[in-house]
Amino acid sequence: MRWIKLIAILSLGLFFFGVLAVLHLCISVLRLPNRWKIVSRWIRGFTWSMARILNIKITVEGDATQLERGGYLIISNHFGYLDGIVLGSLFPVVFVSKREVKSWPIVGQWTMLCGSVFINRQRKGLIPLAVTEISRKLKQGANILLFPEGAATNGDRVLPFQTAPLAAPLRSRAIIVPITLAYQSIEGQPVSAANRDLIYCYDDMPDVPHFWKLLALRRIEVRVTIQPMIDCSRYEDNSAGRKKLAEDCYNHVLGRIRKTDRVAGSR
Repeated sequence: MRWIKLIAILSLGLFFFGVLAVLHLCISVLRLPNRWKIVSRWIRGFTWSMARILNIKITVEGDATQLERGGYLIISNHFGYLDGIVLGSLFPVVFVSKREVKSWPIVGQWTMLCGSVFINRQRKGLIPLAVTEISRKLKQGANILLFPEGAATNGDRVLPFQTAPLAAPLRSRAIIVPITLAYQSIEGQPVSAANRDLIYCYDDMPDVPHFWKLLALRRIEVRVTIQPMIDCSRYEDNSAGRKKLAEDCYNHVLGRIRKTDRVAGSR
């Protein structure tokens, strides 16, 4: 079963690689606007298929229909690469990834074709370039998926949100959609410290061996809670505004807001 899943995923990836290459060519020839909004919809097809192959059962709480329009910054707590598959299967998104992914064989070329924004966390001076790219793609109508913790965790706690990438939605006056991810069960057993490393990939855990073990799993259940949106136009576009926005985003992801709130701000 593990080999069947791997062959299916590799075949799927090769197919979508070809589709995206042709799609980029058509967009360029026809001079279509909103390139990354169009591409993000095809990316969802790939991640949706991945989720089906891995037999991930996703329960969504909240209204996700507004995300079809695009132009939102989607943020979430982060446990590892599986989060991107889960959320990417639900919404059309462009991913924000760490800079190292760009140099990975095959995967790097694939992510560049998908329009992923790469952040070099070791060279803080280059982060403004990523912020500019995120702002540009938001204005083009693409949803951007960002994990503001900056690193995956084992689920014991949510790390403080980094403020620098949030300059992009502030600059674009975009709407942020906070999401809370909660993995429920693995093979019918509740997620715990004893089995969580089968799906969580954090710290220095190698991705390839982890993914090979993941392929052996028969069923994963996860709950995705869409929290009330945050309107960035209600925050100042400066360091104080970014800090306040990061705090509010953090509290929304943790569910520390009233469920009756529709759009939250700093005033």
